[in-house]
Amino acid sequence: MASVFVQIAAYHDFELPKTILNAIAQSSGKHTICFGVHHTYVDDFQVFIPLVPNLKMQESQAPKNIGVGRARYLANKLYTGQDYYLQVDSHTRFYKNWDDDLILNILELQSQGIKKPLLSAYPAAYSYDNNLQEVCTWDRSVTKISFNEFPDNFTNTLIPSQLAVPTEGGGKQTSISAGFIFTLGEYAKIEVNQKIAFWGEEILTAARAFTHGFDLYIPKQQYIYHLYYDHNSVFQKNMRRHIWKDFPNEYAKMDTESKAEVFDILSTERIGDDALGTERSLGEYGLWAGLDFKGRKVIS
Repeated sequence: MASVFVQIAAYHDFELPKTILNAIAQSSGKHTICFGVHHTYVDDFQVFIPLVPNLKMQESQAPKNIGVGRARYLANKLYTGQDYYLQVDSHTRFYKNWDDDLILNILELQSQGIKKPLLSAYPAAYSYDNNLQEVCTWDRSVTKISFNEFPDNFTNTLIPSQLAVPTEGGGKQTSISAGFIFTLGEYAKIEVNQKIAFWGEEILTAARAFTHGFDLYIPKQQYIYHLYYDHNSVFQKNMRRHIWKDFPNEYAKMDTESKAEVFDILSTERIGDDALGTERSLGEYGLWAGLDFKGRKVIS
């Protein structure tokens, strides 16, 4: 039996208790599932978390601790030595036996000589219909992250546009999806940069993981399902909210500082506890991913 740490950063999310319960219900029962959750709520809202084993949780009232960097930093601090590490969002559903299958994915890669595999891909989707019933096709297909959409974004900011394109499972991944990371427990040692507000989180996380010795791979199949924000609808069926709408002034300042932090780390190849590692260089990550950080060009 192994143990899995599930790191969740939530913002005013009614889906959070459902996500926790679904992770347990859909697990294999072979492994211990542990949770480290940070939830930020607005006003007097309280989310009622079920009393489940191995759950550690902290709460903050917004605007305190808003932004993904700060929230993930606090959730990551709740790690207590589990064998494996899963990062998902607070509006997530899981395919049956997700834990055992993902562990087997990791072990197979390790048997091929890859010491620290990290699995990541954009999750498939679940949604709510007009009767507020959950809908999920349980699509098992996976995607690779492409940087070829809007390449000027990378030239101007070093934050590339990340597009999910269909691919076969098991191959090399170019970056990470913040909504689905599965790897070894020692990943928790890479402390989250607290300055990151939102944009740039994924490319910085990928670069930091790679320079700390983690190799990025696509899972064999899809295991994670995400409730995506419906930008075409004023009313979100699950009452989902965003910090940039609730706290526009605070977020605008955070976003400016966050993008500057990402640019500084990636343009200067800054090494440190909140920046890049020393096991490999940013240039080596660029060759893996198809990005020229010095020339600020997408190369594949």
